Amino acid sequence: MRQAGRSVLAMLAVLRCARPLVPKQAVRCLARRPVKKRPTISMALRGRPGAQKREQVILPPLNEKIIQPLLRVVVDRGEADDEVLGIITRDEALERAREEGVDLVMIAEKSDPPVCKIVDYGKLRYQKDKKKKEQAKKAKTNEIKEVKMSYKIGEGDYDVRKKRADKFIKNGNRVKLSIQFRGREQQHMSLGDDLIARFIDDLEEAGANIAKTKTIREGRDLTTILSQKS
Repeated sequence: MRQAGRSVLAMLAVLRCARPLVPKQAVRCLARRPVKKRPTISMALRGRPGAQKREQVILPPLNEKIIQPLLRVVVDRGEADDEVLGIITRDEALERAREEGVDLVMIAEKSDPPVCKIVDYGKLRYQKDKKKKEQAKKAKTNEIKEVKMSYKIGEGDYDVRKKRADKFIKNGNRVKLSIQFRGREQQHMSLGDDLIARFIDDLEEAGANIAKTKTIREGRDLTTILSQKS
């Protein structure tokens, strides 16, 4: 009993000496603990190379959102020419669009009066997107690729450049062929013409029908543009 009493008294003494934790200190200790945020898709994409933002689509004024009182209106007739209604009121244009079962779309807001088209807006947007893609594809095919080589090029490197040029030309691109000369090599520029002629012959043997521009000298290089004959 005496030993138990002594142990209890010892514990009470320890507790009495211990400094109590005040509320402010408790809050401070909790604030030091980092709070882990749950990862989201936006957090995962933020700062990542190749992460693309969604393209924002800006719609033209449609239907009741058109506020101008007078409009110059045409009606889409598909493959045929558009039907011209001339200058009519906004209410008349909206009524005609309802009769056709399509939309009234603003296509030239800054004209006087503004020009609107009675058309299915989904179809109109699809046609615009299709035209935009065709223009981008056409611009890409008109891109000029460059193939460079020394007039002393080895057979292995020559074959690599020939295959590359053949691929470019068959994809519809034009190829700028540059024969490079360094230092005293410029005394043998005529050998560059021979290498260009050989290069074209090899491409034609591979199935390409080559058209070339006039060979010109650009600094220390001989260059010409190769393309597929139309």
